[in-house]
Parts: sequence; C-alpha cells; structure tokens
Amino acid sequence: MIREAQPNVPYEVVKDPIYGYIRLYEHEKEIIDTSVFQRLRRIKQLPSAHFVYPSATHTRFSHSLGVMHISGIFLNRLLEPCMKEISNDDFCHYYFLTRLWGLTHDIGHGPFSHSFDKSVLEKIGLNHEYMSSKIVQENPEIANIIEKRLKDYGIFPKTLAEYLAKSKEEWSEPRKLGNTEHNEAAFYHILKGFYSTDIIDYLLRDNLFTGAGYGNFDWQRLILSSHLNKDEIALDKKTRDTLDAFLLSRLFSFNSIYYHRWSRAIDHIIKVFLTKLRDKIDFSTYTQNVAEYEKLDDESIFHLSEAAAIPEKTMLVNRKVPFRQVDEKRFPTSDLPFLSEDILSEVLSERLESEIPREAYFIDTPNLPLSPTIGKEEICMIDMTSSPPTISREQIRETSWGKVPQTIWTMRLYLDMKYANIEEKIKKAFRAAVKGEAKLRTHY
Repeated sequence: MIREAQPNVPYEVVKDPIYGYIRLYEHEKEIIDTSVFQRLRRIKQLPSAHFVYPSATHTRFSHSLGVMHISGIFLNRLLEPCMKEISNDDFCHYYFLTRLWGLTHDIGHGPFSHSFDKSVLEKIGLNHEYMSSKIVQENPEIANIIEKRLKDYGIFPKTLAEYLAKSKEEWSEPRKLGNTEHNEAAFYHILKGFYSTDIIDYLLRDNLFTGAGYGNFDWQRLILSSHLNKDEIALDKKTRDTLDAFLLSRLFSFNSIYYHRWSRAIDHIIKVFLTKLRDKIDFSTYTQNVAEYEKLDDESIFHLSEAAAIPEKTMLVNRKVPFRQVDEKRFPTSDLPFLSEDILSEVLSERLESEIPREAYFIDTPNLPLSPTIGKEEICMIDMTSSPPTISREQIRETSWGKVPQTIWTMRLYLDMKYANIEEKIKKAFRAAVKGEAKLRTHY
C-alpha cells in the first residue's frame, strides 16, 4: 500500500470496498454532508448497465469519494521527491485542492449522468464540468465551507471552480512549484490524463460491482512510477506493461459494461425520454439556478408532471424495453471511415423507402476511443536508469503486445420486437447500407 504524507490536521475515516479506509478531513466531511453533495447518492454511476448487472447500483457519491482518495495519493507521490524545495503551505494548498477537485468533479452531473450531458446540457452549450464549477461557487453551503475552512491554505471557491472547468490549454498562468522546474499545470493529468484518478476509480469500482472482472490492473504501481516533468507527468518506462494492462482493462470494460448491447438499448430509451422531456421543459431554468438544479436526480425526474405522458418513462421504470439488437458490424478505424448513426439511419431509411416506421428501429454507433485524451495519442515516458533521467514519448497504441487501432467503431441495428416479422428484411438493408457507405466514403 502506498504511504502518503499527511497534513497535521484532524480527520475521520470511512470504509470503502476498494481502498479499505478513506480519510475525510473536517472540511471534506462538511461538504459531503451538504444536500447538494448528498444528491449524488441518487445518481447511479451506471444508469443503464445496472439493468444488465443487478449489483451495479453504486452511485456517483461513492465514486467521488474514491477519486478524492486516490487524487490525494497521486498528488502526494508527485511532490514527494521535491518536498525540500516547496513549502509546507504549498504542499497543503495542492493536497487539499486536489482532493477537493476529485471530490467535487462529478457534483454537476444531472439525471442519468452522461446521457443528460448529451441530451440536455450540450443543447444549451453546457456540460457537467461547467455545472460542477458553478455549484462550488454558487451553492452557499459549499462556498461558505471552503471560504471558512480553507482560506488559510489559499483555497477559495473560485480556485476550485477553475480546476473543475478549465482545460489544459486554458491553464494560462500556472504557478511554479517552489524552487523546482515544475509547475501546477502538471496536476491537470491527475484527473484528466490517460491513467487519471477518475478513470482508475471507475474501472475498479464498476468492475467490482458489475462482476465483469476486468479491474485487476496495478493502479498503485502506475502512481508510484509517475514523476513530475515541468508541466506534465512522466511514467517510468519500466511500467509500460502496467500501463498496457490498464489499457486492456479499459478496452474490455467498455466492451462488456459501457457498450454492452443491452446497456446501449437502455441508453437509447433514456436519450429519447430526455429529448421528449426537453421539448416540454426549459432546462435552462434549472441550470441557471443551482438550487433548482439540485432537485434533479435519477428518481425525481420521473416525478416531473411533464414526464407523466412520455412512454419511455414507463419503459425505464418497469424495465420494459421493446428493442433488441438484431445485427452488428465492428471495424477498426484503419479499415473503415467513421459512419455516424445519423448517416447510416438516413441511408437505411432511403433503402427501406418508408416501408417500416422510423420508430421501429434505431442504429447505434458506439465508438471505443483507446485514448481518452483529446487529440493526443502520446504519453510522456521517463527512463530512470540513465543519469540524468531521459524523457521520451511513446504512442499509447504502440503497446508491448502490439499495435492497436486508435478507435473501434461498432455499428448495431436494434429493432422493436413488435416488428419482428421484418427482421431479415431490415438486416439486409442495414448490411447493404454499411457496405455501400463504407465503399463510397473510402474513395474520398
């Protein structure tokens, strides 16, 4: 188990099924006890996969505690070699700030988590990270706790909000870390990097509660083998196999949990439900007022009067989903250009010539991005056996067990079983659409 330095302040502990015990400092416990944070108990971590895996009813609440815990461990490890070059005040500032970042990173999620992002928040130019940033500044309970408990560490609601909302590129004036050559922009990778604490925890937690079994990678070795390198984090070259095991865990977890064929059918129903509800409700009245946004969770949204007549609500409540997957095509991007579900749906509709009602089927094109970092396929590596240590960059795809495609596209056809009699006809049209469009677009 990784040992970490601790600020000399009181704390309590809570039991966690993954990490054993999680330390809670007084200000963290007060934030956890706020109503807006307790709301995360009512937002499932896996809003659709729990229909497949009966025990996967864990929530954003426990995930957030886990991310907080290992974010502190990660920060501690990065600063350990340079503790003599930074002040104790700076250590406490970044330690408490990074833990708070992990604790509150999902506080802005709406009902059904990422489905709410795509179907509601993105339609008004927002996302859950923006809402997290807004909540820590505008929720009076949280803002008061931070200002009262953390001002002596140089942490204010705005400080945390900036960590929650800004991208690496927006980190315009990162603070230098004491007398070192490093700066705080490196900490971006703790929650946003390829093997971030967010990803580590959800892989461990989701595999534990689904029982899928792909969470057995050595996350502690990844953290222990990480080093500060100016504005980024470098991983020891000797840990490449551990990184590859992490990548495999992510691959198989997406395939078995997040992109499970039944999960995606549920995701479609959630999407339709939220889209119809969005046509009835101006959700900006919720996003503009954090007190109103706090009222939204996986359960309360079903009790909105506007949701009463939406058929998909009944489907979700009673788990009566009429769609079944009837066909699937899977390709690495090196073999096939991306064909969106909108493109395929349009082509399929043309081929069917309106013989089949549009609501009788849908096409799903979940893609499996092997790198969660946007537009970046390399990872910074450090060779600690040379003197001085040397820095290099490696493609994430160039693993020790071979090269993997950047993305795998899966194309699935779902049919409402009321129309089971035309299954073969629609499958034939689907395959022709995929083949025809792939050939057409490959020539461009």
